[in-house]
Amino acid sequence: MPLFKSFAGERISSLGVSPDWDELDRFQGQISREHFDLQLRTVYCPRESWWSPWIEIEQKQARIRKRAKSQDWYVLRFSDSDSNQTRESVSRSHKKLRVVLDPGHLGGNYSEMEGRHFAIGSDDPVKEGDLSLLVAKRAQGLLEEKGVEVLLTRSAKKPVTEKLADDFNPEAEQWFKDRFALDQHPPEGKEKEKLIRKRREMLFYRVSEIYARADLINQDFRPDLTVCIHLNAAPWKDANQSELVDRNDYHVLVNGCYMGGELSYDNQRFEMLIRLLNGWNERERDYAESLSYSLARGTGLPAFSYKGPNALKIGSVPGVWARNLLANRLYRSPVVFLEPYIANSNQAYRRIRLGNYEGQREVDGEMRLSLVEEYAQAICEGILVDGAERDKYLTFPRNP
Repeated sequence: MPLFKSFAGERISSLGVSPDWDELDRFQGQISREHFDLQLRTVYCPRESWWSPWIEIEQKQARIRKRAKSQDWYVLRFSDSDSNQTRESVSRSHKKLRVVLDPGHLGGNYSEMEGRHFAIGSDDPVKEGDLSLLVAKRAQGLLEEKGVEVLLTRSAKKPVTEKLADDFNPEAEQWFKDRFALDQHPPEGKEKEKLIRKRREMLFYRVSEIYARADLINQDFRPDLTVCIHLNAAPWKDANQSELVDRNDYHVLVNGCYMGGELSYDNQRFEMLIRLLNGWNERERDYAESLSYSLARGTGLPAFSYKGPNALKIGSVPGVWARNLLANRLYRSPVVFLEPYIANSNQAYRRIRLGNYEGQREVDGEMRLSLVEEYAQAICEGILVDGAERDKYLTFPRNP
């Protein structure tokens, strides 16, 4: 059950802010009915039953419900045709390009709290936040050599947010009350304490942290592109997390596929419209497809495919999907999420254990770059190589 606040008829998700609907005024008459409808159905919300309680598309305008359980609507006027519509160009100018690299999670002393940490036997633990930071710093160097301006949301194993987990104890306690309000036998004692602790920690390391990074990106950095750097993981074979899995793959995400329950939150509905009306999807998809190609070439991994309703296949390039995530919803720029490697797979784990070495080493009978170098090079290639040149390689030492 998600934590939300509700006042004056509003329904706002965790730590969210009330929408300023007047912010949409600058889009009046800037998008045609046809393009609005197409983007809504094919990218942002594929099921009409999900969006129809909140958005009414008429011939000349769209009516957007401002608050749940109200008849207060924002009216967006359409343009007469697409010819009057200003859309973002997807052409690339690397000399002027400003890219934010967002190393996922925190790592360091926070890795166990955030659940991005595992250890096999007496081996050193694998921390996703540490690996993503190494990749981001190496990719920053490669891109800057090519003339791209690069900014990092974090450069150390510590949070951007100034908040602490204990700051969210009131919200966590309120969540517990709401969550078990109708339960005749709610958790007590240590179980209750554990649930409240987990909730306040999550509000710290995930929600507050992403909001802090969003402020940095939206107010200070103002990039042309944001790339969120992650490694994936798969369900363990056993409860003790002692047996590695065989699956190893990659996928790439753009923003989209808002589900009905998500659109019931006033702030998420507003944030979806901000992205749709800014036209960021065209550039997101262009970079996502390029990065999907470069990850496939650089890693040799197969593309992952989603099965459930929380993701939507975008385009024909394998591995490119749309999901509504907090970061790719809040970061006000085109955002591409990268999820290569299954860190707890046999193959990826062996490579992670080798560290970030120089040159190539023999791994499973093949000469390979380090995982960090391979990932960083794929990021650089995917950002720099546009669609017309995707079959060409940049001048990096490559895996065979």
